[in-house]
Amino acid sequence: MTAAVRLGRIGQALAALFPAEVSVALCNLAAAEPAALWPEERKTLGAAVPRRVMEFAAGRQAARQALSALGVAPRALPVLPDRAPLWPEGIAGSISHAAGLAVAVVRRGAPLGVDVEEDQPLPPDLWPEIASAAERAALPAGETGLWLRRLFAAKEALFKAQAQGARAMFGFDAAHVTLAEAGFDAQFQQDAGAFRAGDVVRGRLALVEGLVLAGVTR
Repeated sequence: MTAAVRLGRIGQALAALFPAEVSVALCNLAAAEPAALWPEERKTLGAAVPRRVMEFAAGRQAARQALSALGVAPRALPVLPDRAPLWPEGIAGSISHAAGLAVAVVRRGAPLGVDVEEDQPLPPDLWPEIASAAERAALPAGETGLWLRRLFAAKEALFKAQAQGARAMFGFDAAHVTLAEAGFDAQFQQDAGAFRAGDVVRGRLALVEGLVLAGVTR
């Protein structure tokens, strides 16, 4: 399978996680162009290691491509104090990268979140940090580490689905996540940012080309 075909399959799976008005784009780290970063973006990197620079550049390239599909002219996407991108007014977006790939999703309107992870088991020492005993007990029998990686992706996408400039830090214990076929339900156990205890947020998951893709729209 060629790299272009693989990228196309991942892109199709990513788009299927979101409503039609959401624009999605992908960029391989190998195709990233750090020299194309805008000055406002470059200064946030400081003395970052080369791989971090490539991830950042790939994410910004994917984001600008996704914005272009919405008719938004290219512009700098600097970093806010909470480390999230500063999106143009009226635009909600999210960026993630893993396994040599960056993905970006954008739309006009309400917040959304995306996460991409390698579909590999999480080590057992991380299990209690990622999921409660009740969450772990609800997972399919066998391959607990693999299912917890998917639950982790769901929680990461959920965290990112907060309004720009108003993201609140909250722990993995803030919401109880239940995995279901092709998706998940997250019920908040406590107030967290714009979320209130008892709120239920539904998201979607996809497994494609050795990756876990998670998407949340609000």
